[in-house]
Amino acid sequence: MVDSRRGARLARTLAAKCGQLVVVVLAVTLVVFVLTQVAPGDAARLRLGPRASEEAVQALRHQLGLDRSLPVQYLDYLARMVRGDLGVSVDGRQVTAIIGQRIADTAWLMLGTLLLSVVGTLLLAWATAWFRDRVADHVLRLAMLLALFLPSFWVGFLLIRLLAIQTRWFPVAGLGSTPGELVRSLVLPSVTGAIALTPVLVRSLRSSLIEVLDSDYVAVAVSLGIRGPRLMLRHVLRNALGPVITLLALNVGYLFFGVVVLEATFGVPGLGSALVMASQKQDVYVVQGITLLFAVGVVVANFLGETAVQVLDPRTVRR
Repeated sequence: MVDSRRGARLARTLAAKCGQLVVVVLAVTLVVFVLTQVAPGDAARLRLGPRASEEAVQALRHQLGLDRSLPVQYLDYLARMVRGDLGVSVDGRQVTAIIGQRIADTAWLMLGTLLLSVVGTLLLAWATAWFRDRVADHVLRLAMLLALFLPSFWVGFLLIRLLAIQTRWFPVAGLGSTPGELVRSLVLPSVTGAIALTPVLVRSLRSSLIEVLDSDYVAVAVSLGIRGPRLMLRHVLRNALGPVITLLALNVGYLFFGVVVLEATFGVPGLGSALVMASQKQDVYVVQGITLLFAVGVVVANFLGETAVQVLDPRTVRR
């Protein structure tokens, strides 16, 4: 009976959050639309080139609907977005096609970074919590503090010089076409991203682990003979992961835009490099489409993080 009521409360909470998610996504589309509208440059002029006549430019503006009022353009933008139409770039390609061509590289890069970050966070946080206030704890915490101040592009440059060029174990740029080459090419950019992401998560998880390890219910569990992986997974990690999952969700959101630096450093032809090139060419629709995708990714990541916390800790579910 208690579990059914708890499940009903969780279902209501998730339904409410889904409604909030829709509202936030609509707000994000409005912000992205306004920012691209106030940006310098004329989409019609950029597409036709500087030598096009004013009549041709005005005709294209009318065809694209750029001569209509901003509210009408925004509603048309929403309608096209629902149909999967994000516009056409200055070179005549569909923005959805550009995103579809490059999104896989960005997804692999983010997945590799997150995987290394999560594994590194669990191992390092547990080590610092277990050896707290000892030499190993102080050394690891100092290393994490120093890693916070290392620029990602500089770390990537060092890894390329010291590992990729010297050992020839890893590709210098791009992602491989075969599974083996893909894994090898993901190592260095994933390590670079993990070095930037892991220290923040380690500090948060270490504090949570220490708080849980000092709690009364863990002491009771140990007195009852519960030790090892069962104690770690059932009583310690589950109660310590809540704040870390929230922080991870926030950093995943930042990673959507931080991936621009990783792709530029390692020559990965993903969405980040496409966003940089589109900004240089003032390609409004490409910038608008990729920025919208990243912004929605940030919102969805935070939504999933909050949902995971509520599933792990029923006390966070509103009654």
